Amino acid sequence: MEKEIFFFIGTEAELIKIFPVIIKCQDRGCICNLIASGQNDLKRNRILEYIHLNGKYVELSRESDIKKSVAGLFTWFVDTGRKAKRRIQENFPETDMHDSALVVHGDTVSTFMGALIGRALHMKVCHVEAGLRSHNLFNPFPEEIDRLLTGRIARIHFAPGVEAAGNLSSAKGQIVNTQYNTIIDSLAVSRDMPVITDSLESVLRQKYFVFVMHRQENLMNREFVGQVVAYVERMAQKLKCALILHKITENTLRETGALQRLQASPAFILLHRVDYFDFMKILGHAEYVITDGGSNQEELYYMGKPCLIMRKTTERQEGIGENAKLFGGEVEELLHFAESYEDMRIEPVSVSRSPSEIIAEVLMAL
Repeated sequence: MEKEIFFFIGTEAELIKIFPVIIKCQDRGCICNLIASGQNDLKRNRILEYIHLNGKYVELSRESDIKKSVAGLFTWFVDTGRKAKRRIQENFPETDMHDSALVVHGDTVSTFMGALIGRALHMKVCHVEAGLRSHNLFNPFPEEIDRLLTGRIARIHFAPGVEAAGNLSSAKGQIVNTQYNTIIDSLAVSRDMPVITDSLESVLRQKYFVFVMHRQENLMNREFVGQVVAYVERMAQKLKCALILHKITENTLRETGALQRLQASPAFILLHRVDYFDFMKILGHAEYVITDGGSNQEELYYMGKPCLIMRKTTERQEGIGENAKLFGGEVEELLHFAESYEDMRIEPVSVSRSPSEIIAEVLMAL
């Protein structure tokens, strides 16, 4: 009988980091099934086309059914989790779930949901990107809590480095140090993928820096947003700014009156969200990046690209003090960074062994 492994995925970010593991497992002859919580709509994602999933794709809900509020997310979590066990058993009637491997990733509410479902089905829960800690329960929120709760349920912990592994010293089960995050394998794939976004090729021929701000804790402070945008406008007079318009970012800029001004400025390239492979092309061609995204911190470290992380705390240590600087809270830091970023450029990181390869070997041996 062929070996089966189940991957529980909720968001595009999780899929981005887990797809190299799925490929490595499939290369070893394993049947890989993907269970999607529905937190993000993944069906039309280019990654799914790329991996040629050889097992079943089961969707527990639809993103369009989730009301965009804290209460709506909680209701979705409860309703989806309550029905999940039955739905999964219906889709895999011939599979003995007891001690089958269920892989969850990261720190989203779907990560914790998957861990709970795996425990209810008596599956062996395996947590990829385990052990990252900010040691601040409410920052980032709810990610820190999701990781702590998932860590209590998981029995195989794949930690991306010595520090993450050390944070799991009291965890039950097996701790595997993968040395690096699987995103380094995702990046390797992205380099060979063609650009599919219209007009992006012309953008990539220009010199620019990238600005990404989409976390709620930043955008909720309208005064802070206004100050940051004013400084970014000053910086864009020297070097064009490619501003990524997440929906929440676009709405905030419209409400503060900045969007129309930026749209009219030749110093700005306003880009709506593109797929992962194209976004890596945007980051890869940038002179430097200002971002509040945790995954961006890792990606830019592996690229060796200078970046300012617009967060006061981070659960990741990649690049801090090398190519990356953590934002201290004073908006003047943006100008200082723009003037000194060249000193922070480092060589791209190369690895002797793929972290996805390490994970696949352990999963296949279970």
